[in-house]
Amino acid sequence: MLIAQTSSDASGGAFQLLLIIVIFGGLFLFMSLRQRRRLRERNEFLSTVAVGDEVRSFGGVVGTIEWMDEEQVVLVSEGTRLRLVRAAIAARISTE
Repeated sequence: MLIAQTSSDASGGAFQLLLIIVIFGGLFLFMSLRQRRRLRERNEFLSTVAVGDEVRSFGGVVGTIEWMDEEQVVLVSEGTRLRLVRAAIAARISTE
């Protein structure tokens, strides 16, 4: 009777371990897919930014894009020119 009892405990423990692994695997997959979606949306946003757009940088600087290439942008803010990497643009400021 003792052998049967330990056998069922071992299978229950294995099931719990398998359940925990499946749950963590599902969470990892869910978080990974969300991160990929955010990255794709961010890249689409950065590709639509153009010269003349009013933008805000991650540092909080608001300005208008005067010049840009693949990696850099030049913002003009109250007569001051700032050169930033393109990835530093956080958002487009709507003029509505």
